Amino acid sequence: MTSRDPAPIMPPMADSPFGVIFDLDGTLVASEILYFRATERILAPHGRSLAELTPLERSLIPGRAAIENVRFYCRRFGLPDAPEEVSRRRMEMVCRLLEEDGVVLIPGADAFVRALRAAGARMAVASSSPRRYVERVLAITGLAPHFDAVRTGDDVTRYKPDPEIFELARRALDLPAARCVVVEDAHSGIQAGKAASMRVLAVESEQTLPHQAAAADRVVPDFRGLGVADIAALLEAPAPQGAVPSC
Repeated sequence: MTSRDPAPIMPPMADSPFGVIFDLDGTLVASEILYFRATERILAPHGRSLAELTPLERSLIPGRAAIENVRFYCRRFGLPDAPEEVSRRRMEMVCRLLEEDGVVLIPGADAFVRALRAAGARMAVASSSPRRYVERVLAITGLAPHFDAVRTGDDVTRYKPDPEIFELARRALDLPAARCVVVEDAHSGIQAGKAASMRVLAVESEQTLPHQAAAADRVVPDFRGLGVADIAALLEAPAPQGAVPSC
């Protein structure tokens, strides 16, 4: 994978620790195709397709827990099996596709993560996907060693847009919310990051509608050209009016 060089690295911020909490699917890796293909295989025997979904329905899918999406599909398409069974079968397909075809990083992701690590950032992954899948993606992409903590859908009782997963990740990094930036692509994830009183950097997604992404503090097409200075600028910007600090 090639990308433009990131912005110059700032000196390590040992005296002012900061954290970056990344979502995974659609944010660090272009993995939606795996879920798309697996879901289409589930729907095909019933003569249904994800192509039937409206743009708004599509925008609500990324960032939600797998079981929540499957419950939606079962209602939307009238699937006869229990959502728990459909979710299990779909995840088996996703994991099989991951092993067979691998997964592609979002452009610039590897360089950006390495730049943050070199500058002393504390980093976590906070994904609604199951832990076995998340850890396998991080291993396959080579990103695993760069993260101090991983929190997944297996660790929470409330899913995005609830901020629980980001708050768990923040505590694992031992930082206040004011020193953390959430990186997300999904509407529900952007909402969760803001609800956690953190700044949010949004990566553009075909599923997330423009007005949904606009709720973030900054929106970028991908990570190419981004560096530590961009995270510092988000942290140093004045707090949005009405924001509630969290410790």
